[in-house]
Amino acid sequence: MIYFCSQKNRRDQILRSALLNGIDFLEVLGNHPGCGNQLAVAFLKDARGLNLGVDNIVVSGDTPLQVTGVAAPTDEDPLTVVVTLDTTGDFSPYTFSLIGKAGGIDPPTGIDPQLSGVTFSFKAGCPSPVDCQADNCCPPPSATPPDINYLAKDYAGFLQVMRDRMSVLVPGWSETHAADLGVAMLESLAYAADHLSYQQDAVNTEAYIGTARSRISLRRHARLVDYTINEGCNARAWVYLETLAPTLDVPQGTPFYVRMPGMPTVVNVLDLPRVHALQATTQPIFVSLCDTTLNDEQNEIHFYTWSDSDCCLPTGATQATLVGNLSSLSVGTVLIFEETVGPLTGNPADADPGHRWAVRLTGVRLTDDNGVPLVDPLNNDAITQVTWSADDALPFPLCISSTYQTDAGPVQVPDVSCARGNIVPADHGWPVSTEAIGTVPALPPQPQPEASCDCGTQTVAEAAVLLPHARFYPELANSPLTFAHAYDPTAPASAFATAPAITATAQITVQSDDGQNWSVTEDLLGFAANNYGFIPEIEYDGSVFLRFGDGQYGAAPDPGLIFTANYRIGNGSVGNLGHDTVAHLIGNPAQIRTVRNPLGAAGGTDPESMEHIRQYAPFSFQTQERCVTEDDYGTMTSQFDGIEQARGTFRWTGSWYTAFVSIEPEAAFTRQLIRNTERQLNMLRMLGIDLAVEQAVVVGLNIVLQICVAPNHFRGDVFAALMKLFITGDTCTGQSGLLNAENFIFGETVYASPLIAAAQSVDGVVSATLGTFGRLDQPWVDGTGQGYISLSRLEIAACDNDPNHLDRGVFSLQLDGGK
Repeated sequence: MIYFCSQKNRRDQILRSALLNGIDFLEVLGNHPGCGNQLAVAFLKDARGLNLGVDNIVVSGDTPLQVTGVAAPTDEDPLTVVVTLDTTGDFSPYTFSLIGKAGGIDPPTGIDPQLSGVTFSFKAGCPSPVDCQADNCCPPPSATPPDINYLAKDYAGFLQVMRDRMSVLVPGWSETHAADLGVAMLESLAYAADHLSYQQDAVNTEAYIGTARSRISLRRHARLVDYTINEGCNARAWVYLETLAPTLDVPQGTPFYVRMPGMPTVVNVLDLPRVHALQATTQPIFVSLCDTTLNDEQNEIHFYTWSDSDCCLPTGATQATLVGNLSSLSVGTVLIFEETVGPLTGNPADADPGHRWAVRLTGVRLTDDNGVPLVDPLNNDAITQVTWSADDALPFPLCISSTYQTDAGPVQVPDVSCARGNIVPADHGWPVSTEAIGTVPALPPQPQPEASCDCGTQTVAEAAVLLPHARFYPELANSPLTFAHAYDPTAPASAFATAPAITATAQITVQSDDGQNWSVTEDLLGFAANNYGFIPEIEYDGSVFLRFGDGQYGAAPDPGLIFTANYRIGNGSVGNLGHDTVAHLIGNPAQIRTVRNPLGAAGGTDPESMEHIRQYAPFSFQTQERCVTEDDYGTMTSQFDGIEQARGTFRWTGSWYTAFVSIEPEAAFTRQLIRNTERQLNMLRMLGIDLAVEQAVVVGLNIVLQICVAPNHFRGDVFAALMKLFITGDTCTGQSGLLNAENFIFGETVYASPLIAAAQSVDGVVSATLGTFGRLDQPWVDGTGQGYISLSRLEIAACDNDPNHLDRGVFSLQLDGGK
C-alpha cells in the first residue's frame, strides 16, 4: 500500500468477490505478551483450499525469521492458518507476506495483491501509554483558533474570557443574572480557574528564596545552604513569693499571671469566675520551671555589717554576711539583692529599682570549724556567710546602710537593702494538653505494574506515580509555639536568660494512639527510618504545622493513627515584662502574701523575620571558619574562652611555615590554656602549617609625672586622686584605671598627651608635665621629647605599678606645691 486512505473499502469488496481471498488480521500467539513465536493468520474467507506451505510465507523485519511450519485450517476454524517461526521477533515492525513461489513477489492464485500481506509487531501486547491507532497522514485543514485572551490570570479575567467565548458560540445568549444556570456555571468555572492559576503562580513564587512568600518555604531554602533560622525564644523571670507558712512547696508548672486591676494577689481555687478571668488573659503567662520549697525565714534577709554603719557591697563583690542562722539556705539557692528604701531619705518610694541583682549561692557557711553555729563573738548575734560565683559578681555598689541629714539631725538607715529568698524560676508559655491534631489519612490507590517476560527491555513511560506514604501535615490550633532552653539549676543566676535564642527548642510532644511518642527534631535528614520524629514548621503569621518523616528519613505515620499534642504557647519579646508586673497566682490566700518579679523578665527573642532570612541565608556559608592569614589566627584565637587578645605571626622554621600565636590571657598563662588553644586552632589551621602558642611580649613602661598642686589643696588628696585615676581605679563603680592592662592592645603606640590631659582634669592640679616617659627594657630611649612610645606588633604595653612585679611597669608622681 503506497497510499494512506481514511476509508478502507477494499475488505468489503473482497468479501463480495467470489474469486478472491485475503488476509483479515494477524495475531501473535505466546504464553506472555511479546514472547510468542507462532502467528495466527485470519483470512476473510475459507482458507482450506489455499494449500499454503513454508515456501509461500515470508516474514521480514530487522531480525530475519524462518518459517518452520504451517498448520492448515481446520473444519472448526476454516479461516485461520497457524504459522510457526524459529524464534520470536524484537521491537521492530515486521511484515507477513504471501508469495506464489519461492523467490517471487506475486501472491498465490486467488489471493488479492492488496491483502496478501500485513504489518505487525511481536511486542504489541506490551503495556504502552500511547494509542496503537496509526496517525492520520491526511488530516483535514485546521480551523482558525478562537480569539482568546491567554493573559487572563484572575477571576475577573477568566470570567470575561468565558463570556466573550459564549457570545461567539451562542450569539443569542445574553443572560447576566447571577441566578441563571449558565451564568452560575461560568462563575464556578472562573472560580476554579482562579484557584488553579494561583497554584501555578505559587509554585513558581515559592521556588526561589528571593520571591517566596511563605516562611516555611524560606526555612527549607535556607536549610539547603546550612543556614538554621532563628525561631525565637521565650522570656524568663525570677518570681518572688512571700510565704505565710513556715514551709510551702511550689510544684513545677505553677502559673503566674500579669497584674490585673481589682484582682487579689492569690486567687482562691474555688473562686471560679476569677480563676477563669485569669486563665483567659491575653497577657503573657509564666510557669515555674522546677519544684521549689519556700521558707518564711527567706522572705526578707538583712545584711550583717558587724556593727559598722554607712556600708555597701562594692562592685564585683562575691560574698556577704547575713543576719541569722539561715538553715534553709543551701548551695544553689537563688537570692535577689534589692534596695528597699532610698539611702538619702529612708523612703521606700525613693528606692532605685535598678539596684537589684540575682545571685546563685555557691557556698553557705552556717557553722564554724567545730560545728558550732556562726555568731558574732562581740555580741553573739547569729550570722550566715554566703558566697556566689564571679559570674554573678555585683555590677554596681549596693548600699547596705546609710545616714542622711534632717533639720533634727542625722538619721541612720540601717537596712537600705535586703536579700530575698523564695525565688521561683519561671518562663513564658501556657501549656496546652492533649490537643487532637488529626488522623492520618488512608493511602490512595496505587497501580501495580504488569509482569512480562521481556517487555522490560524497553523503557515504558508510567502514567502513575507511586506514593510512598500518606500525607499528614496537621496544624496546631494555638500559636505561637514556645521555644525554650532547658533549665540548669546549677548555672549562675546571671546566665538565667542569656542563652542564645538559636539553640532554643520547641516545647511540644506528640503521641499516637498506638502508644508511640514522637519527639521534636530540627532536621529529619539525619533521622533513620525507624526514628519517630517530626519538625514544627512556623508560618509568617505564627501558625504551626507539623511535618513527619516519609519512611526513609524518619518514620512515616501509619494510616488511621490518631495523634494528640502537648505543647506550650507564648514566645518572643512580648514576654520581656518590666519588674513588678507579675502579681497573681491561683492557690490558697492563707499561704502566700506577695507575688512579684523584682527583676524584669528577659531573654525573650522574636522569631527571625522573612526579610532577615532572605538577606543572611544566601551568604551564611561564606562565614570564615578557617585561618589563612596571620590576622586570621589572631582574630580566631581572640574569640576563645580565657583569652583577652591574640596576634598571629608566620615564621619559616626550616621546612615549612609555623603559625606562632601570641596570646594575652585573661588570668594566668598556663599549660592547660596552651593545650586548649592549640586544640581549637588545629581545627582551623591550613594544611602544612604548624602551630605554636606563646605568651605575648609585655613591655613595662616607666612613667613619671611632675604635678603642680594648687595652694588650697592637700598633696595627699591630689596624690590619692591621681593614683585612683591612673592605677587603682574606682573600686565602688568598677571603673578601671587608665593604665590598666585591659586598655592596651598589641602593637599600640602609647601617647603622652592623653595622660597629661587626664592628670590636669583632677581637682587640685594646676599643671602636669612629663618627668620620664619610656620603656624599662630600653632606658636609653626617652619618649619625653617625642611624646610617644612605639611598640612592635607582638608587644603589649603595661604599667601595673606593682612593687612585686616592677618589670610590668612603674608609675610615680612628683608633687610640688599645695599643703
